[in-house]
Amino acid sequence: MTTEEIQIQSYVAGLDVTALRALVLDAARRDDALRKKLLMAATVAESSGLSDLRKVVKQATRTNGFIEYREAGNYANRLEGLAELLSQRIADGQPELIEVIEEAIALAEDALQHIDDSGGEVMPAIVELRKVHLAACNALHPDPVSLAERLYSFQMDGQWDTFHEVLPDYAEALGEEGLAVYRQRVEREWVALPTLGPEHYRSDWSTRRFQVESAMKDIARCVDDFELLVAIQAKNLSSPSCFLTLAGLFREQGRKDEALRWVEQGIAAFPNERNDDLLSLAIELQLALGQHAEVERHTWQRFEQAPGCGPFFKLMEVAGLIERETALRKRALDFLWQKVAEEEAADSHVRRSPWDKPRRGDIVSIFLREGDAEAMWRAFSGGKVDAGLWEPVADARSKTHHEDAIALYKRLLPHVVEGGSRGSHYGEALAIVKKIRALRVAHKQLGIFGDELGEIRLEWKRKRNFMKLLDAL
Repeated sequence: MTTEEIQIQSYVAGLDVTALRALVLDAARRDDALRKKLLMAATVAESSGLSDLRKVVKQATRTNGFIEYREAGNYANRLEGLAELLSQRIADGQPELIEVIEEAIALAEDALQHIDDSGGEVMPAIVELRKVHLAACNALHPDPVSLAERLYSFQMDGQWDTFHEVLPDYAEALGEEGLAVYRQRVEREWVALPTLGPEHYRSDWSTRRFQVESAMKDIARCVDDFELLVAIQAKNLSSPSCFLTLAGLFREQGRKDEALRWVEQGIAAFPNERNDDLLSLAIELQLALGQHAEVERHTWQRFEQAPGCGPFFKLMEVAGLIERETALRKRALDFLWQKVAEEEAADSHVRRSPWDKPRRGDIVSIFLREGDAEAMWRAFSGGKVDAGLWEPVADARSKTHHEDAIALYKRLLPHVVEGGSRGSHYGEALAIVKKIRALRVAHKQLGIFGDELGEIRLEWKRKRNFMKLLDAL
């Protein structure tokens, strides 16, 4: 809280009721949003029935044309104010209030079609209305069968996700009778769904199926029926993530062997896909079960699908757990060198994305991370390496061969300077020049640096912002 806010708070706390009323009324005359909020509250306070409340709901949810982005927040504030007023009416004990709240939600959802809610302000306000609806259902005890039917309709047919999850939130309000009706409706639709297998991978997405499956899973969790939960997921095995979910269910139950069976089925079902998550879970489970040969097989498969520096060290981590570091390290480096050779061959037919970095950089990065400066330099010097690695390579080389490092810094400098035409990278360029100077000073070659600085100034004399930075040296 700022000093001004504290000062205002202290002042307001000292006002009597008459002064506060005068202050609020004056503010309402100046602030249209506050005036409408007070009018809405007054209408609700003065009415004992629900007819006037319905008028307030329509007034609060009305858009009067398209609402632009900048005005969406004001509309959201109106909905939040409405949610607060509706919440206060729960204490009156009128079950019909639930229908009024549902009307408010429906009108607000319809209004979203005429609002630029790219800032994400209106939907949270609708969720507040939904929270009031839940509180009203728990307090006013509506007919459970009718409530179940309506909740099913809201969930399955609603344009938005306001009622995406009915359970476990509404379990208390539904009770056994309502839950049975709701489950019957959902289960009837789920039973009618076709079974999907791996052959349906990347088939058309069905929002309805997703809604039905989600609702069924919520039912299974609500009634604590593990076998039903497994059956629901097993009816849809159209992607690797489906197998992963099933395996996760069994792992949570401590049933590692069954979890592993589902993982292995998933890996086998999608042989041409990168299944990092399935392979990682397989490795975890096989380590726990002491199946080290299978651990090595899946660890290598994971590396082979996406070879690189990061995957190499993930491979080494597992290799250490099964005491296979030496063999797997050699195998991995041989594999990476083979990839480099294929890519750099004169008659290479390797097709890579323009955004892919040269493979040689993976090996350079591995030696950098391991701290093997000589192996790193040999790998770096042998072929093309992404410019993003030049500076860390030069930093490492500078400790033993400063001339090599300076040559590499000079080679990098044009990339950085030209990348900063608006000055954004000139600070990085200056840092490189400072590294060159530091090396020359350390080796008593400050005179040479003077010549180098002159050459740098001559080459980029038109980069005035860069020149200003160099003046500070």
